Amino acid sequence: MLLSTETRWILDEDQFKTIQDWFTNKNLNFENETYFPRQDYYLITNSDALGIKIREPKRNEKGEQESKLELKILLNDFGVQKFNNNNTGMVNSWKKYSFETIPNEGETLSIIHSFTEKITDENWLKIEKDRLLIKFDIKQNKLVDAKKIIDEGAGIELTKFKLRDKVYFSLGIEAFSITNNCYDNFNQTMSFLFNEIKISGLNYLESLSYPQIIKN
Repeated sequence: MLLSTETRWILDEDQFKTIQDWFTNKNLNFENETYFPRQDYYLITNSDALGIKIREPKRNEKGEQESKLELKILLNDFGVQKFNNNNTGMVNSWKKYSFETIPNEGETLSIIHSFTEKITDENWLKIEKDRLLIKFDIKQNKLVDAKKIIDEGAGIELTKFKLRDKVYFSLGIEAFSITNNCYDNFNQTMSFLFNEIKISGLNYLESLSYPQIIKN
């Protein structure tokens, strides 16, 4: 189980380009515009407070399908927060769980049913993704490689994703902590980020979690 404090914005093309240029300066680039190497399957729960997804189902060397079931439950809705450069966003804290899924499909369904009964084949929605990710290390007050394991910090993620045959762009910040300081880590990351990225006007009306995005 993990705790996080997060915000996410759906970006227009100009906002996406500005943030993409920042990642490019960090030597992080998308392979190409039409490439979406990752597929996640989200359960439409019609709840802003519950997110359920099957992450990147793939077949292993034995031909068996492997994946993870990830669930997130809303803990706190902090509402609209103001950041540097006249940016505003909706900020939430979440409790997250991760389970192995395949080959024990029955057990997977049992786990899902313990959170919601609203599940049929039609309730699953595929989102194709490509993303750029970097971490902010609170202790060192600097950016580090996304693969580096740190205890206090946040992930900064630029994602392009295809949903219902339409392509979207998003910027997500997800703070974590082993000392229950997610909220403080989140705010430090946001201050650092908007001193680095010269972008303004990100609006809370376009600040949505994935459970909200798939409802629209």
